[in-house]
Formats: sequence, C-alpha cells, structure tokens
Amino acid sequence: MSAFKKILSLKWIAVCAVIVYAVSLIPIFAASVYAFPQADDWSYSWRTHLAWVDTHSLLEVLKGAAAAVAEAYMNWQGTFSSIFLMSLQPGIWGERFYAAVPFLMCGLITFATLFFLFYVLKGTDRSCQIIFSMAVLWLTVQEIGCKPAAFYWYNGAVHYIVPYCFFLILAVLILKNLQKEKPGRISFLFSLLLAVMIGGGNLVTALLTFVCLGGGLLFLIVIKRRKRLWCVAAPLVVNAAAFGVNILAPGNWLRQDVAGEPSNPVVSVFRSFYYGFFYIGEWTDETVLLMILLLIPIMIRMARQLHFRFPLPGAVAFFSFCLLSSMFTPMDYAVHTVNIGRVQNIIFAMYILLLMLNLLYFTGWYVKNVREREAAPAEDGFSGKEGVCFYGLLAVLAFNILLTAAAEPQRFTAVLAVKELSDGTAEEFGTAAWDNIQVLKEEGKEAEIREVPKDSLLLTSWDDIDQWHFGAKMYFRKDKVTVLESKDR
Repeated sequence: MSAFKKILSLKWIAVCAVIVYAVSLIPIFAASVYAFPQADDWSYSWRTHLAWVDTHSLLEVLKGAAAAVAEAYMNWQGTFSSIFLMSLQPGIWGERFYAAVPFLMCGLITFATLFFLFYVLKGTDRSCQIIFSMAVLWLTVQEIGCKPAAFYWYNGAVHYIVPYCFFLILAVLILKNLQKEKPGRISFLFSLLLAVMIGGGNLVTALLTFVCLGGGLLFLIVIKRRKRLWCVAAPLVVNAAAFGVNILAPGNWLRQDVAGEPSNPVVSVFRSFYYGFFYIGEWTDETVLLMILLLIPIMIRMARQLHFRFPLPGAVAFFSFCLLSSMFTPMDYAVHTVNIGRVQNIIFAMYILLLMLNLLYFTGWYVKNVREREAAPAEDGFSGKEGVCFYGLLAVLAFNILLTAAAEPQRFTAVLAVKELSDGTAEEFGTAAWDNIQVLKEEGKEAEIREVPKDSLLLTSWDDIDQWHFGAKMYFRKDKVTVLESKDR
C-alpha cells in the first residue's frame, strides 16, 4: 500500500483518532497528583474513613456507607445510591488514592460511550464506528463545562457523571435483551440493578431514564411488539420505585426549606424548553461545527451500510430536543436555576451524543430516500477528492483548536491541564490542600488551616467545592476547624 493510499484508509484514520484521544487524556491524568478531597467528599465519607482507620474491615466500611445514606435520607437528600457511592470516595483508603478520580471518571465515560455507540452503530464498518465515537468522546471530555466537577471532584462526578454512564449502559442492555431470542439472565438482572442505581441518583438522570423507559414501553405497545415488553417494563418499574423512594425522602423537604419554595411545575417545563434552545446555541461552537463537517463523509458511509430507512427524521429530532430539555426541569423546579456546573456537565454530554446521532439519522434519511441508488463503497478508504476535503477540514479544525487554546485555554480540558501544570497553578492548589491535610492529621481537637487557592479552573471552582471546615472536622475527629484566609497567615 502506498503512503498516499494509507492515509486515505479508514483504518489508518481510526487508529490516529484513538491515538489523538488517548494523548488528550495524558495531561488530565498528569494533573491528578494535585487532586485531593474537598467539601462534600469529607462530609459524606467521614464514617467510612473512620471505619477503615479503626478496623480495616470492609464490612465496617460498608456499614459506615449505609449509615451515611440513612442520615442523609432523613436530614438532607434522598439520593441514596449516589450517597452510598459518595461515601466510598478513594481518599478514605489514604488521601493519595484520591488521584484515581480522573482515571475512574474518564475511564467510565470512555467505556460507557463506546459500549453505547458500538451497539447503536452495529452493522457499520468498525473503523467508521471508532472515528465517530472518538469524535463524540473528544468533544465531551474536552469541552465539558465544569471540569473540576467532571474529573477531579469525586463527590460531584459520582453524583452526575456516573449515573449518566449507567444510563448509557442500561440502554444497551435493554436493547440487547429486546433483540435476543432468549434474553440473558445476568444482563437482565444487571439492568434492574442499574435502573435502581439511576433512580436513587441525581434527579436529572433519574427523570431522563424514567422518560426514556416510559416512552420506550409506549412505543413497543403502539407497534405491537409485546413479546419482549417485560424487558423494558421491569426496569421501568424498579426505576420508578427507586425514583419514588428518592423524591419522597424526609430530607428533601428539609432541604427544600433552605432552598425556598419550588417553582411552578408547568412554568418549569416551559422554561426547560427555553433552556434547551439557549444552551444548544451556547454549546454549538466553531469546534463542534467543524467536527460535524469532518464527520459527514463518515456518516454517509455508515448510512449506506445500514439496512434501515431512517423514517421521520423530524420526529426523531423533536423527541431528542424534548429529551434534552427535560434534563433542565428538575433543577429549575427545585432550586430556580440551571446554572450549576456539575448538572450542566451531563446535559452537555447528552447534547453532544444526541447531536451526533441526529446528524447521522438525518444523513441516513437523505442517503436512503434521496440518493438511494448509490451503493455502499466497497473500498476501505476515501477517494482522492474525498481525502483532500477530509484532510483540508482536519487542518482547519486543528488550526481552530490551536487558536482557541491560545486565546481560551479553559475551553479544552487537556489544554487547561497543560497550562496549570506549566504555570504552577495546579501545584499551588495541590500543595495547599496537602498541607491542610497534614495539619488536620496532627494531634489535638482544634486545627487552623488556610484557605486553598481558588485560581485553578481545573481542580476547584467558584462554588462550594473548596469548603473544608464542615466535613473535615468529623473526618479528622476535630471539635473545631478554622479556615483562615490567605492574608491571615
């Protein structure tokens, strides 16, 4: 194979796409050495931490996790599955283990997205699947809004990123069970477990799952495919039950007293559609648009390979928009705002996924209904003209990323990580956090620690995740923890 033909090969492009995505994760992982527990990490895991320190018994740690769930359920919030996972943050085994958080979150996002897309795109060329999936993953990981709450703050990530990933995995398990002649018992039981975990997690993903399962059940009834109805009905029932247990928690009403009266539910629904339009405009930047143009020839190729007519693309797009908009409703209803970084992270991830899948669907409709006489290309690669267009667009995309990285390094997670590692911002934060931990470990019932720097946009953020004195007091068995401003020391 000549060098020119090699670079036009889809296999070659797919390998390069995987390499680019993998390399983009390296700075994110490199910054992990400066990540330490913050705020609610301490508050929700002090029982499990002390259980491990005192007994080194996993059973006692699990008892501590159950106690954390019970206390929060009665006094603060009903998200029982999230709280259980929150109490098991890696730092309870030793603060240095907290560096595993970016690996866990990036690994789970990567696995769940690939697991979902490889199944949905089944029947298309594997190289095309990889290129498409790497584009979705790169945009999701690099352009996600609140980077600390996505990758470096376990409490925020496990409450939002993890249930979102569970949702993608659950979708595949249910689709597989619907298509199998004899659904697997293990996959079915696992789908029930995931449905419970999602229902007991954040309200955004819990509602999303309930809407999707309910809509899927109605769709199967309408098209009279009732043979496998239980594959959807059973997860829907357990998800609804878990969701009900979640929202009926006594702690939710106590928390609502602090947040104030909830919004009118009808008004919240209408506002959610507004937010859907607004954030689609916010998130569809030049990088996303260029990535779409780059993927068009890949999507055309995949569409030709599928034996599917792609009917009613407008209806699919409308349903997708309603689905995306519904994710804004719980926060608008409960706290009168959707401007919460960790919540917007999963809405953005869903937006990128839905955007790319809808574009593929529209492309498929066009190929099958407008240009249906054209057969799927036999060669594994682009023609000369296609290759020139593809690599020309790739050059424009790369130039755009370089310009954006220079002007707005905070736009891309990897670029921000490189910046903060090179200018010392990440090290300054990590050193301050580590020094605080050493002070808190000292003997005595009172401790004075200093406020951690808030300059890092990668490791901490402007909201409450830099708080130390509440949960840290119990975590380190102190009667009083005072956080001094930097000028006081």
